[in-house]
Amino acid sequence: MNLLSGNTFGAVYWSDNKMVAPMLPEVSFVQKCPQCGKYYVLHEERISGEGDDWSFELGTLTFDEMKEAFDQLSAEGFNNTEEEAQVRFLLHHSYNDCFYREPTELTPDDNDKLLFKQNALWLIENSIADDVMRAEFYREIGEMDISRKILEETFPTDDFLKYIKNEIVRRIEQNDNAVFKLSDDE
Repeated sequence: MNLLSGNTFGAVYWSDNKMVAPMLPEVSFVQKCPQCGKYYVLHEERISGEGDDWSFELGTLTFDEMKEAFDQLSAEGFNNTEEEAQVRFLLHHSYNDCFYREPTELTPDDNDKLLFKQNALWLIENSIADDVMRAEFYREIGEMDISRKILEETFPTDDFLKYIKNEIVRRIEQNDNAVFKLSDDE
């Protein structure tokens, strides 16, 4: 039996709800079989018997891999809305990883932008209940007016949510749709 252990010391939190914790092993919810190349959702994988003839990878899939995984898993059908939302959040995060989270020369093409927008709209409609997060996802897809309207009607009482709201508003005013760092856990 292998155990993964870690903590969130030094974690970085991002506006798209992603946390990157260097001392916490990250196991992707979506895996790629090293033998057949097919993607699967980790909780579906059934490991039986003994031995070490199975594998799961640490880390996350690239955006290109997540696009392939999303296409395949969508075609096969998700078990439920929660599973679909988890896969879609990974797709969303992988897009931001590829194009915005770290400095890069890469720019998304029109097909990637369209996929990102359609995916974000699905998440907004089916999975995101928090108004500040909904506004952030609208901002990330370039819908600044919708994001601004949501925030004008949202009055968080929590200081951290107030901070996030103000940061989103500031970025709307700059017409900036890139994901941004919220804080470093120190």
